[in-house]
Amino acid sequence: MITASEIFSIMSNGSFFENVFNKDVDWDAELDARDAAQFDMSWNFSYEKMNEMDPSENKVIRDIREFAFKQTFRITQNSELAGYTSDDFGLISKAFENKVDIEFINGLWDSYLQGKFPN
Repeated sequence: MITASEIFSIMSNGSFFENVFNKDVDWDAELDARDAAQFDMSWNFSYEKMNEMDPSENKVIRDIREFAFKQTFRITQNSELAGYTSDDFGLISKAFENKVDIEFINGLWDSYLQGKFPN
């Protein structure tokens, strides 16, 4: 499992966010798909589990969240999408930093690595 610093290095190197967001996509529809019961329940369960373990965010995680937000907004001009992305990367980096293996969170990371917005 990689660390939050390694995540930051991967996402800030090259065209990571362009690969995910520089597409002709209906981002509102993509966000709506995340409201489906299964995805929403899995995301919230993962968030609650991580928050119970460690309610704080270190500087690296805060930097990751800010970078994810700014890059997503720069590409899409969609603040809601940028917020969701920032939340995803906060969750991913917190889990990896604490060496917590949650299949759903691993799936979020894998989706971004494949250039897809998870939904």
